[in-house]
Amino acid sequence: MNRTKRFSRWGLALVAVIALAVIALANTLLSGARVDLTENRLYTLSDGAKNILRDLDEPINLYFFYSREAASDVPSISTYAARVREMLRAMEDVGGDKVRLTEINPEPFSEAEDRAAEFGLQGVPLEAGETLYFGLAGTNAVDDVQTIPFFQLNQESLLEYDLAKLIYQLSRQFKPTLGLISGLDMGGGFDPQSMQPAREWLILDQLRQFFDVQEIQPDAETIPDDVESLMIVHPAGLSEALQYSIDQFVLGGGGALIFVDPFAETAAQSSMGMADDPKPTSSDLASLLGPWGVSMDPQQVVADGTNALAVQTRAGAPSYHLGLIGLGGDALSQDDVVTQGLDAINLGYAGALQAADDTTLEITPIMQSSTEAALIPSFRIQPGMNPNDLRRGFSPTGERYAVAVRVRGKAPSAYGDTPPENMENPDHLTESDQPINLVVVADTDLLRDNLWVQVQNFFGQTMASPFASNGDLVVNAVDNLLGSSDLIGIRARASFSRPFEVVEQLKRQAEGRYLETERELQAALSETERKITELQSQGGEGDTFILTPEQQEAIEQFREEKVRIRRQLRDVQHELNKDIERLGTTLKFINIGLVPLLLALGALVIGWRRAHRRAA
Repeated sequence: MNRTKRFSRWGLALVAVIALAVIALANTLLSGARVDLTENRLYTLSDGAKNILRDLDEPINLYFFYSREAASDVPSISTYAARVREMLRAMEDVGGDKVRLTEINPEPFSEAEDRAAEFGLQGVPLEAGETLYFGLAGTNAVDDVQTIPFFQLNQESLLEYDLAKLIYQLSRQFKPTLGLISGLDMGGGFDPQSMQPAREWLILDQLRQFFDVQEIQPDAETIPDDVESLMIVHPAGLSEALQYSIDQFVLGGGGALIFVDPFAETAAQSSMGMADDPKPTSSDLASLLGPWGVSMDPQQVVADGTNALAVQTRAGAPSYHLGLIGLGGDALSQDDVVTQGLDAINLGYAGALQAADDTTLEITPIMQSSTEAALIPSFRIQPGMNPNDLRRGFSPTGERYAVAVRVRGKAPSAYGDTPPENMENPDHLTESDQPINLVVVADTDLLRDNLWVQVQNFFGQTMASPFASNGDLVVNAVDNLLGSSDLIGIRARASFSRPFEVVEQLKRQAEGRYLETERELQAALSETERKITELQSQGGEGDTFILTPEQQEAIEQFREEKVRIRRQLRDVQHELNKDIERLGTTLKFINIGLVPLLLALGALVIGWRRAHRRAA
């Protein structure tokens, strides 16, 4: 028996040595191997990101600055940092020798901290006097620098896109040229309402991250030769020569993103107090879009009851604005790369686009209203109007109105067989050789900051927090018109969220009980007020404001009822907290106590069975 025990001990020691050897060998040979077992494949790169990494011609250096010690007291940052690190390592694996990742811990007063400051990374001071760095810097062979100053927790769903965008920007030697033709002052200008200089629209900054934006004045006669794609915003007052140039540009294979509008609020606001030279508030570019099979009534605005956005009225109460609509879900086409995966697009006083019955082009809606929508006259729209004014006479038609469409197919020239007078062009195109590629949006206000992004000052640095996908829509469209789809594929990935479903269910149940009790309180209040009114009406003239014994008794009863129901409201909240605490205790017991106990029991059973077999 002793001999058996001795052999058993030597066997256990041998197993331990073999296990340690296997672990050491695995760490050496399989250090780069990863298996993604997360539900939404958080650490698996999308095809778009892989394409960007595999197409790199020159090495990209990535420097991940992360203050480990400072972040150890901030669990949310530590958890997010682990995901950032793993995503960067996954990109390093796909990029091979073209992606070089270095993680740096910028300790206080060190050269690493100085280097982070040189890159322009943002250090966040903590309560303990420490500074937390949590950002990324990238460089290429010609020392171009791109940075993510600080990884924002509320932007976690866009992590892969932000990292791939940084690498994509460093990999391109030259940005494609985007020609911008705008009848609105998107560059800032002067705000007549605040009597202050206006800030440049953030959409321009976002476009410049990807493209070389070249502005073309509305009175220009030609489009520069180096322009690869066009973005046309509120084309009111374009010269005839420029319209002809746009026609020939599109027929020649150039893509165009066109924003027309039945009521451009920006133009209306900028024209206030300028009676001598007011700016047109509507634009439809009918001279070009008409021959290509698309039309928009510049006198009609889409009002949508289902997708109306809530706004604050002057009285302070929220109200739903039929002219300001937020489109998401099935209102955005999931079959088109421009709108695929976007969460919400906010629009202001959009028009309805229609396809001509006899058109031979393929006109596909990519953004549509709900069926609870109707067209209302644009003259009813006024800056700063009361949203409730639009509800008078509003009657949904049951029809869905297209507010953005894609146009493809072989198209004729809007000018027929000959150019306009005084415009000689021996290479005049009467029709396109290849299918044209247009995206037409019946709204310009969606480009304004107030409908999609909140700009804040973050420790001296301007930070933009989008609350809608308007910016992504524009970049998606221009990317697609230029033939680039890799970044679009990344951006269209679903956001990751793992809610505590049981806890949320408990909250919904408690909320139901709370609302029921609240209705009881309101009913009691109404009934008591009715009784007081009846008692007051019974009093004689001159004693209206004198409380009778009956009124005093009714008021006292109401106070007692109010106290009782408030006590019930507190009990509901206490029960909710108790339910959540019991759930937490149960989960802790399962994770900390029950599972290890079951494992230990299983090990004991296995050990007992082996010992029993040896004894037998």
